[in-house]
Amino acid sequence: VPTLTKPALAIAMSSFLLLALLRSVGAETCARHPSLPPPFESPADTARWFREQLPELPVPPKPSLCGEKCAAHARWSAVEYMAARKSGQVTCEEYAASLILRAKHYRDMNQFMNWDNDPQWTDRVLDAARALDLKAAREGIEAIAPLYGLPIPMKGTMATVDFISSAGVSLLHDFRAKDDADFVKLVKAKHGVVYGKTNVPEFAASLVTCNPANGCTLNPHGRHLTSGGSSGGAASAVATFLAPVAVSEDTGGSTRSPAFSNGNFGYDPTRNHYPNAGNPGMALILDQLGLNARSIEDIIALDGVFCGYDPNTVKSKKIGELRIGVPQYPYVEAYVPAGGDNPFNFSVYPKAYMPSRQIMKKYKAAKAALHASGAAVVEKEWPMEGDTNILAKAFFLMKMGDEVVSPYWHVFHTYMGQVSQWINDYLGAPGITISDVVAAAQPAGIGHDPAKIMQANTSEEKLAFVIQELRQAGVAAWNRLFDEEKLDLILIPGFLHTATFECMASSTCEHQVKNLITGEVTTEAKFASLDNLFMHSFSMKHMPLPKMMVPVGLDDEGKGNPVGLQFLGRAGPPKSQGLGYSYDSKLLKVVDAPFLKAVQVAVDAMVKQDPSLARVEPQLVKGLENLFQ
Repeated sequence: VPTLTKPALAIAMSSFLLLALLRSVGAETCARHPSLPPPFESPADTARWFREQLPELPVPPKPSLCGEKCAAHARWSAVEYMAARKSGQVTCEEYAASLILRAKHYRDMNQFMNWDNDPQWTDRVLDAARALDLKAAREGIEAIAPLYGLPIPMKGTMATVDFISSAGVSLLHDFRAKDDADFVKLVKAKHGVVYGKTNVPEFAASLVTCNPANGCTLNPHGRHLTSGGSSGGAASAVATFLAPVAVSEDTGGSTRSPAFSNGNFGYDPTRNHYPNAGNPGMALILDQLGLNARSIEDIIALDGVFCGYDPNTVKSKKIGELRIGVPQYPYVEAYVPAGGDNPFNFSVYPKAYMPSRQIMKKYKAAKAALHASGAAVVEKEWPMEGDTNILAKAFFLMKMGDEVVSPYWHVFHTYMGQVSQWINDYLGAPGITISDVVAAAQPAGIGHDPAKIMQANTSEEKLAFVIQELRQAGVAAWNRLFDEEKLDLILIPGFLHTATFECMASSTCEHQVKNLITGEVTTEAKFASLDNLFMHSFSMKHMPLPKMMVPVGLDDEGKGNPVGLQFLGRAGPPKSQGLGYSYDSKLLKVVDAPFLKAVQVAVDAMVKQDPSLARVEPQLVKGLENLFQ
C-alpha cells in the first residue's frame, strides 16, 4: 500500500471533509418537508395523513400585493406578453417581477424548488430580465427577439448553472451544475429568461410530485388532488398563473399526467424534437423534454421559436377535412392479450380496464362535438392478423427466441447509468453513489416509491431487442391504422382515473372494469399510479410520435376535478417507413408542426361546438378581487 505524502494526505482529507460537509448541509436543510408524510408502514396510514394533514391551499393574494397591473400581467399568455414587450407596453423586469410576486405568495404550494436553501433565486431571475431590458435599450427591441425576455420555468431535473440542480434528491439539495442543459442554453440564446426550477420527485421516478427536500406540489384545483408527475411543479405553476408556459419532460407520461391533473395543455413531442442533453433521463429512447401551457397557441408559438420555423407558414386543414380515429383498443378497452408480456400486472383479456364514468362522458362529448363540427370521426380498430390485433401483437406478443418480451420494462436498463453519468458530468459530485441516491428517496404510499423504480431488475440483451426489433414493429403496426384510414389524429381518453393523494397512497383510485365476454361493466376502487400510466401514456412511448394532452373542463359530479383527453399523431411524416425520420435532426425540428396545427383546429372546433369542453380555470384564481371575477 503506497504511503501518502503530506500534500496528498491534506488533499484527501480536504475532499473527505468537503463531502462530509455537503452531506451534513444536505441533511440539515433537507429535514422532511412538512407537506410530505412520515414513512408510515401502512398505506392506509399514509392516505389518512394526506387526508388530514396535507396543508390547505393558500388564500389568494390581496389586491394591495401589486394591484391590477400585476394581475393583468399574470393573465397574459406567452404570446400576449411577447407582443406587449415588443410594442413597449411592459419591460422584461416589470413582467418578471409580477410573476415572482405570485410565486412568492404561493410558495407553500411547492411549485418551485429551493425556497429553503436558496431564497434569493428570484433575484437572479430579475437580474436576467433587467439585463435584457438594457440590451434592448442599447441595441433596439429586436435584439432580444424572439422571446423578448419571456420567463420560462425549467423542470427540476435539468442542469442549470444559475440555479441549484438537485433533480429532487435531498442528498443533492445544495449542488449547482457546472454547465447548463442544452435546452436551457437554447432558451437563453433565444433571449428568454430562465425562471427557476420546478419541483419533481427524485430523478423523475413517480407520477406524484413529492420529495423530502421540497415537499409535495399542490394542485390549484384542490388540495385533495395530486399535481401529477413527474413535472407536477411545472404544471401547477402554469395552472396557478405563476407562468404562462413551463418546460416539462416525459418518459412515460410525465408531461401529460401533470397537464391532465392541472387542466393544462401538455405537449410531448416526437423524440429528439427538443434537445435533451443535460436532463438525466430514465430510458434513452423514451425521455423527451416538452411543454405545459394554458393555451395551444402558446405551445405552437414557442415550438416555432425553439425549432426555427414560422408556424404561420405551416399548412393546416379545415375541420371538415380532418379524419380523427377513435379506436376502442387499447385506450377505451385496455388490456394485455392472454399470453402477453405484462411487467406491470395490468388487466389481462377478457378483463379490460376502462376510464372512469366522468372521463368517458367527456370523451363521448368530444367525439360528438367533433362529428357535429364536420370532422370525420373514424370508428375503426387496428387491423387483425388471424384473431390478434396487430397493435396488441406489436406491444405485448413479440418473441425473442421462445420468450415473449414487451418494450415496457427492460427499456429502463440504462436508468441508473444515465443518472450516474449526469451526476458526474454536470454536478461533479464527489463520492455520491447511486446507492446513496436510492437510500435518500422516500416513499409516500403505494403510488409513490421512487426507489423501487430506480432498482428495476432489467436485461441488457432484452433492451437491445426493444431498440432493434420492438420499436420497428411498433411503428409499423401503429402507422397501419393511420395510413389505411388516412387519419390525421387519434383521440383517446387522457387517463383511466383522476388521482387524489389519498387514493394514490392506498391504491383505491376508481375506474371501470369490463368483462369483454359478458359485456358487464363495473366500477372498482383499487387502482394506483401505474394502472393509470401504463396503457394511456406509456404504451406508445417507445415509438417516436407526437402526443398532446388537451384539457376538456371539469367533471360533472360536483368535485371540480380537471379532465383531459389526448390527441396522438402518426409516427413520422406521411408515407415514411421505419425509423429513419427519427435520426434526421433537420426533419425532427418540423415533423410535429402539422400535428400541432391539426390539434389546434380540432380543439377550436370542439370547444366552439360544445363550450363545456373548454379549459376551466381553477377556483384558486377566481373570486372577488382575484384574477377572474
